[in-house]
Amino acid sequence: MGRRSRRGEDQDIRLSETQMIQPGMTKTAPNERNASSSASEMSRLREQYDYVADDLKRIAIIALVMMLVLISLTFVLP
Repeated sequence: MGRRSRRGEDQDIRLSETQMIQPGMTKTAPNERNASSSASEMSRLREQYDYVADDLKRIAIIALVMMLVLISLTFVLP
């Protein structure tokens, strides 16, 4: 029989400090934050990613048009 690999069992995941911080997080501990700072962070994130909602709407409209074209082609083409 073949020998089993133990590669995945003994390895620990090592992340750097920058990999541990997610977008919108600050370097303070979560229990040290107050409601006003989290609200300001959310508004700042909303300003930074405001274009994302517009892009998603545009993609949804394009997908809908493409689906309608495909459905109409099934009736037109034999």
